[in-house]
Amino acid sequence: MKTTRSLCALLVALLLAASPHQAAAQLPTTKAASTKAPAQKAAKKQLVKKQRIKKQADKDKAVRNAKKKAAAAKKAEQRKTALQAIMASLNVGPGATIADIGAGKGRDTWVFADIVGKLGTVYSEEIMENNVKATESEAKRRGLTQVHTVLGLADTPNLPHDTIDVAYMHYVYHHFTQPRPMLRELWKALKPGGYLVIVDRHRGTLQDWVPREKRGTKHFWLAETTVVREAREEGFSFVRCAEDCWPTKDQFVLVFQRPTQPATACGDPDPFLPLDVDRTGRFLDDNQLSWKHPLFIALGEGRKLIEPIMKHVSGSAAEVILEEWATQKNERPALPAGISMPSTLTEKGDPHLKGQPFDIVFFLDSYHLLFHQKQLLAKIREHLTPDGQVVILDRNADKPLSRRLASHCRKIPEEMVIKEMEASGFTLVDQLSPPAKDRFALIFEKSP
Repeated sequence: MKTTRSLCALLVALLLAASPHQAAAQLPTTKAASTKAPAQKAAKKQLVKKQRIKKQADKDKAVRNAKKKAAAAKKAEQRKTALQAIMASLNVGPGATIADIGAGKGRDTWVFADIVGKLGTVYSEEIMENNVKATESEAKRRGLTQVHTVLGLADTPNLPHDTIDVAYMHYVYHHFTQPRPMLRELWKALKPGGYLVIVDRHRGTLQDWVPREKRGTKHFWLAETTVVREAREEGFSFVRCAEDCWPTKDQFVLVFQRPTQPATACGDPDPFLPLDVDRTGRFLDDNQLSWKHPLFIALGEGRKLIEPIMKHVSGSAAEVILEEWATQKNERPALPAGISMPSTLTEKGDPHLKGQPFDIVFFLDSYHLLFHQKQLLAKIREHLTPDGQVVILDRNADKPLSRRLASHCRKIPEEMVIKEMEASGFTLVDQLSPPAKDRFALIFEKSP
Protein backbone atom coordinates (compact mmCIF):
# COMPACT_ATOMS: atom_id res chain seq x y z
CA MET A 1 0.00 0.00 0.00
CA LYS A 2 2.82 2.36 0.91
CA THR A 3 4.46 1.64 -2.46
CA THR A 4 1.23 2.39 -4.31
CA ARG A 5 0.78 5.71 -2.51
CA SER A 6 4.39 6.63 -3.34
CA LEU A 7 3.84 5.92 -7.01
CA CYS A 8 0.70 8.04 -7.03
CA ALA A 9 2.51 10.89 -5.31
CA LEU A 10 5.33 10.65 -7.85
CA LEU A 11 2.85 10.74 -10.74
CA VAL A 12 1.18 13.83 -9.34
CA ALA A 13 4.53 15.49 -8.91
CA LEU A 14 5.47 14.72 -12.49
CA LEU A 15 2.17 16.17 -13.76
CA LEU A 16 2.65 19.32 -11.73
CA ALA A 17 6.15 19.68 -13.08
CA ALA A 18 4.96 19.48 -16.71
CA SER A 19 6.56 21.87 -19.26
CA PRO A 20 5.55 25.50 -18.76
CA HIS A 21 5.33 25.79 -22.55
CA GLN A 22 2.61 23.19 -22.59
CA ALA A 23 0.71 25.00 -19.89
CA ALA A 24 1.09 28.31 -21.60
CA ALA A 25 -0.05 26.76 -24.87
CA GLN A 26 -3.45 26.25 -23.32
CA LEU A 27 -3.89 30.00 -22.66
CA PRO A 28 -4.28 31.29 -26.30
CA THR A 29 -6.84 28.61 -26.97
CA THR A 30 -8.82 29.76 -24.01
CA LYS A 31 -8.47 33.45 -25.03
CA ALA A 32 -9.47 32.78 -28.69
CA ALA A 33 -12.48 30.89 -27.52
CA SER A 34 -13.42 33.77 -25.23
CA THR A 35 -13.20 36.45 -28.06
CA LYS A 36 -14.60 34.39 -30.94
CA ALA A 37 -18.13 34.25 -29.62
CA PRO A 38 -18.62 38.07 -29.26
CA ALA A 39 -17.15 38.62 -32.77
CA GLN A 40 -19.54 36.12 -34.27
CA LYS A 41 -22.38 37.71 -32.41
CA ALA A 42 -21.43 41.19 -33.68
CA ALA A 43 -21.14 39.94 -37.27
CA LYS A 44 -24.51 38.27 -37.01
CA LYS A 45 -26.00 41.46 -35.61
CA GLN A 46 -24.47 43.48 -38.45
CA LEU A 47 -25.84 41.03 -41.01
CA VAL A 48 -29.30 41.24 -39.52
CA LYS A 49 -29.07 45.03 -39.61
CA LYS A 50 -28.03 45.00 -43.28
CA GLN A 51 -30.84 42.62 -44.12
CA ARG A 52 -33.29 44.85 -42.27
CA ILE A 53 -32.01 47.95 -44.12
CA LYS A 54 -32.21 46.16 -47.47
CA LYS A 55 -35.70 44.92 -46.70
CA GLN A 56 -36.81 48.47 -45.85
CA ALA A 57 -35.08 49.84 -48.97
CA ASP A 58 -36.84 47.23 -51.12
CA LYS A 59 -40.12 48.13 -49.47
CA ASP A 60 -39.54 51.87 -50.05
CA LYS A 61 -38.62 51.18 -53.67
CA ALA A 62 -41.76 49.13 -54.15
CA VAL A 63 -43.82 51.98 -52.68
CA ARG A 64 -42.13 54.52 -54.95
CA ASN A 65 -42.66 52.31 -57.99
CA ALA A 66 -46.28 51.82 -57.05
CA LYS A 67 -46.75 55.56 -56.65
CA LYS A 68 -44.96 56.19 -59.94
CA LYS A 69 -47.10 53.60 -61.67
CA ALA A 70 -50.26 55.08 -60.18
CA ALA A 71 -49.17 58.59 -61.21
CA ALA A 72 -48.44 57.40 -64.75
CA ALA A 73 -51.82 55.69 -64.92
CA LYS A 74 -53.53 58.84 -63.65
CA LYS A 75 -51.62 60.97 -66.14
CA ALA A 76 -52.53 58.62 -69.00
CA GLU A 77 -56.18 58.72 -67.98
CA GLN A 78 -56.12 62.52 -67.73
CA ARG A 79 -54.56 62.76 -71.18
CA LYS A 80 -57.14 60.36 -72.59
CA THR A 81 -59.91 62.47 -71.08
CA ALA A 82 -58.32 65.63 -72.50
CA LEU A 83 -58.12 64.18 -76.01
CA GLN A 84 -61.72 63.01 -75.79
CA ALA A 85 -62.79 66.48 -74.66
CA ILE A 86 -60.93 68.23 -77.47
CA MET A 87 -62.36 65.91 -80.12
CA ALA A 88 -65.85 66.24 -78.67
CA SER A 89 -65.56 70.05 -78.78
CA LEU A 90 -64.78 69.74 -82.50
CA ASN A 91 -67.67 67.30 -83.07
CA VAL A 92 -65.24 64.55 -84.02
CA GLY A 93 -66.36 61.04 -83.13
CA PRO A 94 -67.21 57.62 -84.58
CA GLY A 95 -66.47 57.30 -88.28
CA ALA A 96 -64.10 60.31 -88.35
CA THR A 97 -60.54 60.40 -89.65
CA ILE A 98 -57.77 61.60 -87.32
CA ALA A 99 -54.07 62.00 -88.13
CA ASP A 100 -51.71 61.59 -85.16
CA ILE A 101 -48.65 63.54 -86.35
CA GLY A 102 -45.36 62.50 -84.74
CA ALA A 103 -47.18 59.66 -83.00
CA GLY A 104 -44.12 58.02 -81.46
CA LYS A 105 -45.14 54.48 -80.54
CA GLY A 106 -48.84 55.26 -80.51
CA ARG A 107 -49.65 56.55 -77.02
CA ASP A 108 -52.38 58.86 -78.38
CA THR A 109 -53.13 56.72 -81.43
CA TRP A 110 -54.92 54.15 -79.24
CA VAL A 111 -57.13 56.86 -77.76
CA PHE A 112 -58.03 58.15 -81.22
CA ALA A 113 -58.75 54.59 -82.38
CA ASP A 114 -61.30 54.31 -79.59
CA ILE A 115 -62.82 57.70 -80.48
CA VAL A 116 -63.34 56.97 -84.19
CA GLY A 117 -64.24 53.31 -83.75
CA LYS A 118 -64.03 50.55 -86.33
CA LEU A 119 -65.78 52.67 -88.97
CA GLY A 120 -63.24 55.49 -88.63
CA THR A 121 -59.58 55.86 -89.54
CA VAL A 122 -56.49 56.85 -87.60
CA TYR A 123 -53.30 57.69 -89.47
CA SER A 124 -50.40 57.21 -87.07
CA GLU A 125 -47.60 59.22 -88.70
CA GLU A 126 -43.94 59.13 -87.69
CA ILE A 127 -40.61 59.96 -89.33
CA MET A 128 -38.73 57.23 -87.40
CA GLU A 129 -39.15 53.87 -89.10
CA ASN A 130 -38.68 51.83 -85.90
CA ASN A 131 -41.60 53.68 -84.28
CA VAL A 132 -43.75 53.06 -87.34
CA LYS A 133 -43.01 49.33 -87.16
CA ALA A 134 -43.62 49.21 -83.40
CA THR A 135 -47.00 50.94 -83.78
CA GLU A 136 -47.99 48.69 -86.66
CA SER A 137 -47.15 45.59 -84.64
CA GLU A 138 -49.04 46.83 -81.59
CA ALA A 139 -52.09 47.78 -83.68
CA LYS A 140 -52.21 44.24 -85.06
CA ARG A 141 -51.86 42.78 -81.57
CA ARG A 142 -54.77 44.92 -80.38
CA GLY A 143 -56.85 44.12 -83.45
CA LEU A 144 -57.21 47.81 -84.38
CA THR A 145 -57.87 47.60 -88.11
CA GLN A 146 -58.75 51.32 -88.18
CA VAL A 147 -55.12 52.26 -87.42
CA HIS A 148 -52.87 52.85 -90.44
CA THR A 149 -49.21 53.68 -89.93
CA VAL A 150 -47.49 56.26 -92.15
CA LEU A 151 -43.79 57.00 -92.57
CA GLY A 152 -43.49 60.76 -92.97
CA LEU A 153 -40.66 63.11 -93.90
CA ALA A 154 -39.34 66.37 -92.46
CA ASP A 155 -41.40 68.44 -94.91
CA THR A 156 -44.51 66.30 -95.41
CA PRO A 157 -46.60 63.82 -93.39
CA ASN A 158 -47.32 61.83 -96.58
CA LEU A 159 -51.06 61.85 -95.95
CA PRO A 160 -53.75 61.60 -98.62
CA HIS A 161 -55.25 64.97 -99.55
CA ASP A 162 -58.70 66.19 -98.46
CA THR A 163 -59.27 63.23 -96.12
CA ILE A 164 -58.50 64.30 -92.54
CA ASP A 165 -61.03 65.67 -90.05
CA VAL A 166 -58.41 66.49 -87.40
CA ALA A 167 -54.61 66.56 -87.56
CA TYR A 168 -53.18 66.47 -84.05
CA MET A 169 -49.64 66.80 -82.71
CA HIS A 170 -48.22 66.79 -79.19
CA TYR A 171 -44.71 68.17 -78.51
CA VAL A 172 -43.94 67.83 -82.21
CA TYR A 173 -44.17 71.30 -83.76
CA HIS A 174 -41.07 72.63 -81.99
CA HIS A 175 -39.06 69.87 -83.72
CA PHE A 176 -40.07 70.96 -87.24
CA THR A 177 -37.04 72.06 -89.23
CA GLN A 178 -39.28 72.93 -92.20
CA PRO A 179 -42.50 74.14 -90.58
CA ARG A 180 -43.98 75.99 -93.54
CA PRO A 181 -43.77 73.12 -96.07
CA MET A 182 -45.18 70.83 -93.38
CA LEU A 183 -48.06 73.22 -92.69
CA ARG A 184 -48.87 73.43 -96.40
CA GLU A 185 -49.01 69.64 -96.65
CA LEU A 186 -51.17 69.39 -93.55
CA TRP A 187 -53.51 72.00 -95.03
CA LYS A 188 -53.83 69.84 -98.15
CA ALA A 189 -54.42 66.68 -96.11
CA LEU A 190 -57.29 68.20 -94.14
CA LYS A 191 -60.81 68.24 -95.48
CA PRO A 192 -62.20 71.75 -96.06
CA GLY A 193 -63.32 72.72 -92.56
CA GLY A 194 -60.92 70.22 -90.96
CA TYR A 195 -58.96 71.12 -87.82
CA LEU A 196 -55.31 71.29 -86.81
CA VAL A 197 -54.64 70.88 -83.06
CA ILE A 198 -51.17 71.73 -81.73
CA VAL A 199 -50.05 71.03 -78.15
CA ASP A 200 -46.61 72.41 -77.32
CA ARG A 201 -44.60 74.88 -75.23
CA HIS A 202 -44.04 77.80 -74.34
CA ARG A 203 -46.96 80.12 -73.84
CA GLY A 204 -46.27 83.70 -74.81
CA THR A 205 -43.25 84.78 -76.84
CA LEU A 206 -40.04 83.07 -77.92
CA GLN A 207 -37.38 82.35 -75.33
CA ASP A 208 -35.15 79.87 -77.20
CA TRP A 209 -33.91 81.68 -80.31
CA VAL A 210 -32.49 78.54 -81.87
CA PRO A 211 -32.31 78.20 -85.68
CA ARG A 212 -34.97 75.86 -87.04
CA GLU A 213 -32.45 73.53 -88.62
CA LYS A 214 -31.09 72.71 -85.14
CA ARG A 215 -34.46 71.85 -83.61
CA GLY A 216 -34.99 68.44 -85.20
CA THR A 217 -33.50 66.22 -82.49
CA LYS A 218 -33.52 68.40 -79.36
CA HIS A 219 -36.18 70.04 -77.21
CA PHE A 220 -35.76 73.74 -77.91
CA TRP A 221 -39.21 75.00 -77.05
CA LEU A 222 -40.95 77.38 -79.41
CA ALA A 223 -43.68 79.87 -78.51
CA GLU A 224 -47.36 80.08 -79.27
CA THR A 225 -46.81 83.40 -81.07
CA THR A 226 -44.53 81.64 -83.57
CA VAL A 227 -47.03 78.85 -84.19
CA VAL A 228 -49.93 81.26 -84.70
CA ARG A 229 -48.03 83.44 -87.12
CA GLU A 230 -46.77 80.54 -89.25
CA ALA A 231 -50.12 78.73 -89.29
CA ARG A 232 -52.06 81.85 -90.26
CA GLU A 233 -49.61 82.80 -92.98
CA GLU A 234 -49.90 79.27 -94.42
CA GLY A 235 -53.67 79.45 -94.79
CA PHE A 236 -55.09 78.36 -91.42
CA SER A 237 -57.75 80.26 -89.49
CA PHE A 238 -57.16 80.59 -85.77
CA VAL A 239 -60.12 79.06 -83.93
CA ARG A 240 -59.36 79.08 -80.22
CA CYS A 241 -57.08 78.21 -77.31
CA ALA A 242 -58.14 74.90 -75.78
CA GLU A 243 -56.16 74.68 -72.54
CA ASP A 244 -59.52 74.31 -70.76
CA CYS A 245 -59.46 70.72 -72.03
CA TRP A 246 -55.85 70.00 -71.03
CA PRO A 247 -54.85 68.67 -67.57
CA THR A 248 -51.53 70.52 -67.15
CA LYS A 249 -50.78 74.24 -67.31
CA ASP A 250 -47.35 74.55 -68.93
CA GLN A 251 -48.52 73.82 -72.47
CA PHE A 252 -50.46 75.81 -75.02
CA VAL A 253 -53.24 74.07 -76.95
CA LEU A 254 -54.07 75.87 -80.19
CA VAL A 255 -56.85 74.97 -82.59
CA PHE A 256 -56.73 76.03 -86.25
CA GLN A 257 -58.99 75.29 -89.19
CA ARG A 258 -58.66 74.88 -92.91
CA PRO A 259 -61.33 77.21 -94.32
CA THR A 260 -64.01 75.74 -96.54
CA GLN A 261 -62.89 78.22 -99.19
CA PRO A 262 -60.63 78.71 -101.11
CA ALA A 263 -59.54 75.36 -102.54
CA THR A 264 -55.85 76.24 -102.18
CA ALA A 265 -53.94 77.95 -99.38
CA CYS A 266 -53.12 81.57 -100.16
CA GLY A 267 -51.95 83.32 -97.03
CA ASP A 268 -53.87 84.44 -93.97
CA PRO A 269 -57.57 83.70 -94.56
CA ASP A 270 -58.55 86.66 -92.35
CA PRO A 271 -56.44 89.50 -93.77
CA PHE A 272 -56.49 93.17 -92.83
CA LEU A 273 -58.26 95.39 -95.35
CA PRO A 274 -55.89 97.32 -97.64
CA LEU A 275 -54.98 100.81 -96.44
CA ASP A 276 -55.67 103.90 -98.52
CA VAL A 277 -52.06 105.08 -98.71
CA ASP A 278 -52.84 108.01 -101.03
CA ARG A 279 -55.44 109.30 -98.61
CA THR A 280 -52.91 109.14 -95.77
CA GLY A 281 -50.39 111.04 -97.90
CA ARG A 282 -52.92 113.76 -98.67
CA PHE A 283 -53.82 114.04 -94.98
CA LEU A 284 -50.17 114.54 -94.06
CA ASP A 285 -49.66 117.09 -96.85
CA ASP A 286 -52.83 119.06 -96.11
CA ASN A 287 -52.01 119.36 -92.43
CA GLN A 288 -48.33 120.17 -93.10
CA LEU A 289 -47.23 117.67 -90.48
CA SER A 290 -43.56 117.09 -89.83
CA TRP A 291 -41.34 115.27 -87.37
CA LYS A 292 -37.66 115.05 -86.57
CA HIS A 293 -37.21 111.60 -85.07
CA PRO A 294 -40.04 109.11 -85.53
CA LEU A 295 -40.09 105.55 -84.21
CA PHE A 296 -41.95 102.92 -86.24
CA ILE A 297 -43.51 99.71 -84.96
CA ALA A 298 -45.21 98.63 -88.15
CA LEU A 299 -46.34 95.35 -89.70
CA GLY A 300 -48.28 94.12 -92.71
CA GLU A 301 -50.36 96.78 -94.41
CA GLY A 302 -49.14 99.28 -91.86
CA ARG A 303 -45.67 99.25 -93.37
CA LYS A 304 -47.09 100.83 -96.51
CA LEU A 305 -47.51 104.04 -94.53
CA ILE A 306 -43.81 104.33 -93.71
CA GLU A 307 -42.99 105.87 -97.10
CA PRO A 308 -45.53 108.74 -97.04
CA ILE A 309 -44.67 109.47 -93.39
CA MET A 310 -40.92 109.59 -94.11
CA LYS A 311 -41.55 112.38 -96.63
CA HIS A 312 -42.41 114.53 -93.62
CA VAL A 313 -39.35 113.60 -91.53
CA SER A 314 -36.46 116.05 -91.27
CA GLY A 315 -34.18 113.92 -89.09
CA SER A 316 -33.50 110.22 -88.58
CA ALA A 317 -35.98 107.42 -87.95
CA ALA A 318 -35.73 104.03 -86.26
CA GLU A 319 -37.94 100.99 -85.93
CA VAL A 320 -38.69 98.37 -83.31
CA ILE A 321 -39.30 94.73 -84.26
CA LEU A 322 -41.67 92.93 -81.93
CA GLU A 323 -40.61 89.59 -80.44
CA GLU A 324 -44.30 88.69 -80.72
CA TRP A 325 -43.81 88.71 -84.51
CA ALA A 326 -40.21 87.59 -85.13
CA THR A 327 -39.41 83.88 -85.44
CA GLN A 328 -35.63 84.43 -85.61
CA LYS A 329 -33.51 87.11 -83.94
CA ASN A 330 -32.29 88.50 -87.23
CA GLU A 331 -35.70 88.50 -88.96
CA ARG A 332 -36.76 91.91 -90.25
CA PRO A 333 -39.70 92.88 -92.46
CA ALA A 334 -38.73 94.66 -95.68
CA LEU A 335 -38.62 98.45 -95.72
CA PRO A 336 -39.97 100.49 -98.64
CA ALA A 337 -37.51 100.93 -101.49
CA GLY A 338 -34.95 103.68 -100.87
CA ILE A 339 -35.58 103.83 -97.10
CA SER A 340 -33.24 102.54 -94.42
CA MET A 341 -33.21 102.87 -90.65
CA PRO A 342 -31.73 101.03 -87.67
CA SER A 343 -33.90 98.45 -85.91
CA THR A 344 -33.96 96.70 -82.55
CA LEU A 345 -35.75 93.56 -81.40
CA THR A 346 -37.73 93.70 -78.17
CA GLU A 347 -36.74 91.41 -75.32
CA LYS A 348 -39.59 90.80 -72.88
CA GLY A 349 -40.93 94.12 -74.03
CA ASP A 350 -37.68 96.10 -73.76
CA PRO A 351 -36.93 97.74 -77.15
CA HIS A 352 -33.38 98.70 -76.07
CA LEU A 353 -33.84 102.30 -77.22
CA LYS A 354 -30.75 104.50 -77.21
CA GLY A 355 -29.74 107.99 -78.25
CA GLN A 356 -31.98 110.98 -78.79
CA PRO A 357 -35.64 110.90 -77.79
CA PHE A 358 -38.40 110.41 -80.35
CA ASP A 359 -41.02 113.03 -81.02
CA ILE A 360 -43.57 110.55 -82.38
CA VAL A 361 -44.15 106.78 -82.24
CA PHE A 362 -46.25 104.97 -84.85
CA PHE A 363 -47.91 101.65 -84.00
CA LEU A 364 -49.14 100.64 -87.44
CA ASP A 365 -51.15 97.37 -87.49
CA SER A 366 -48.96 96.03 -84.69
CA TYR A 367 -50.32 97.00 -81.28
CA HIS A 368 -52.74 94.05 -81.13
CA LEU A 369 -49.80 91.57 -81.04
CA LEU A 370 -48.35 92.75 -77.75
CA PHE A 371 -47.82 90.34 -74.86
CA HIS A 372 -45.38 92.66 -73.04
CA GLN A 373 -47.22 95.93 -73.53
CA LYS A 374 -46.54 97.26 -70.02
CA GLN A 375 -42.77 96.99 -70.41
CA LEU A 376 -42.76 98.34 -73.96
CA LEU A 377 -45.01 101.32 -73.23
CA ALA A 378 -42.93 102.22 -70.16
CA LYS A 379 -39.78 102.37 -72.30
CA ILE A 380 -41.53 104.34 -75.02
CA ARG A 381 -42.76 106.89 -72.49
CA GLU A 382 -39.24 107.17 -71.12
CA HIS A 383 -37.79 107.94 -74.58
CA LEU A 384 -40.58 110.22 -75.83
CA THR A 385 -40.11 113.99 -75.87
CA PRO A 386 -42.31 115.95 -73.42
CA ASP A 387 -44.67 117.02 -76.21
CA GLY A 388 -44.29 113.80 -78.21
CA GLN A 389 -47.21 111.69 -79.43
CA VAL A 390 -48.07 108.03 -79.92
CA VAL A 391 -50.24 107.09 -82.90
CA ILE A 392 -51.99 103.71 -82.84
CA LEU A 393 -53.57 102.41 -86.03
CA ASP A 394 -55.03 98.93 -85.67
CA ARG A 395 -57.90 96.60 -86.52
CA ASN A 396 -60.91 96.87 -84.25
CA ALA A 397 -62.46 93.82 -82.59
CA ASP A 398 -66.25 93.76 -82.49
CA LYS A 399 -66.31 91.88 -79.16
CA PRO A 400 -64.26 91.80 -75.94
CA LEU A 401 -61.06 89.78 -76.15
CA SER A 402 -58.34 88.83 -73.73
CA ARG A 403 -54.85 90.19 -74.42
CA ARG A 404 -53.76 86.75 -75.64
CA LEU A 405 -56.73 86.29 -77.95
CA ALA A 406 -56.31 89.80 -79.33
CA SER A 407 -52.82 88.80 -80.43
CA HIS A 408 -53.91 85.50 -82.01
CA CYS A 409 -57.05 86.95 -83.64
CA ARG A 410 -55.08 89.89 -85.06
CA LYS A 411 -57.58 92.47 -83.79
CA ILE A 412 -58.14 94.37 -80.56
CA PRO A 413 -61.01 96.32 -78.98
CA GLU A 414 -60.43 100.06 -79.18
CA GLU A 415 -61.48 100.39 -75.54
CA MET A 416 -58.73 97.98 -74.47
CA VAL A 417 -56.09 100.09 -76.19
CA ILE A 418 -57.29 103.26 -74.49
CA LYS A 419 -57.36 101.55 -71.10
CA GLU A 420 -53.85 100.12 -71.48
CA MET A 421 -52.42 103.42 -72.66
CA GLU A 422 -53.99 105.32 -69.77
CA ALA A 423 -52.60 102.75 -67.32
CA SER A 424 -49.14 103.37 -68.83
CA GLY A 425 -49.23 107.14 -68.37
CA PHE A 426 -50.76 108.36 -71.65
CA THR A 427 -53.85 110.42 -72.41
CA LEU A 428 -56.04 110.13 -75.51
CA VAL A 429 -56.00 113.49 -77.29
CA ASP A 430 -57.55 112.72 -80.67
CA GLN A 431 -59.32 110.08 -82.77
CA LEU A 432 -58.72 110.21 -86.50
CA SER A 433 -60.71 108.88 -89.40
CA PRO A 434 -58.87 105.64 -90.23
CA PRO A 435 -57.61 104.82 -93.76
CA ALA A 436 -59.67 101.55 -93.82
CA LYS A 437 -63.09 100.73 -92.39
CA ASP A 438 -61.85 97.86 -90.20
CA ARG A 439 -59.35 100.12 -88.38
CA PHE A 440 -59.33 102.75 -85.66
CA ALA A 441 -56.75 105.52 -85.30
CA LEU A 442 -55.91 107.03 -81.91
CA ILE A 443 -53.41 109.72 -80.84
CA PHE A 444 -51.99 109.82 -77.30
CA GLU A 445 -49.70 112.16 -75.40
CA LYS A 446 -47.97 111.83 -72.06
CA SER A 447 -50.29 112.34 -69.11
CA PRO A 448 -49.39 115.30 -66.87
